[in-house]
Amino acid sequence: MSEAKREALLVAASELIAQLGTGASTAKIAKAAGVSEGTLFTYFPSKDDLLNELFVEIEEGLAESILAPYPVNASARDRLFMVWSRLIDWGLKHSTERKALRQLKVSDRVTAESRKRCHTMFQESRAMVERCLAGHSAPERVAFYIDTILFDLADITMNAIAAKPKEREATRQAGFDLFWKGSAA
Repeated sequence: MSEAKREALLVAASELIAQLGTGASTAKIAKAAGVSEGTLFTYFPSKDDLLNELFVEIEEGLAESILAPYPVNASARDRLFMVWSRLIDWGLKHSTERKALRQLKVSDRVTAESRKRCHTMFQESRAMVERCLAGHSAPERVAFYIDTILFDLADITMNAIAAKPKEREATRQAGFDLFWKGSAA
């Protein structure tokens, strides 16, 4: 089996899922990848296998970008801003994957096993964010701030930057300030 064909299938799946959702047909995905539908099933036994592999691969790329080393001496706010910036930069650089990931996260075709695998990839970065919010946020709200507010506000910020790229840094900072100040509530 060719790694190039597998990668072409994942890229095509990402593009079509970003556009059409998880209902994108395997025939369209295979055609966009330049292979037959039978070839798709050589690499991925089912559409669900393809969707789960794509989900894990996208999450893995995001996790790797967030997990780069952080300065130990930086303040909690500065470390959190670095997480924020890496999240924003990844989303802007990988807009198709970000849109596909949004579709995959709400799909019941992504298995609990795939979700658990991805959750594990983010444990270290999540623990660091929790430490950054300790003493700043009410402990009972930290999970909500991370699981919902951080990612949704980052998505809004990325959309605003895409709409007005010349205001990128001001928008990045405004989004972070909103998160930081709001998480102190």
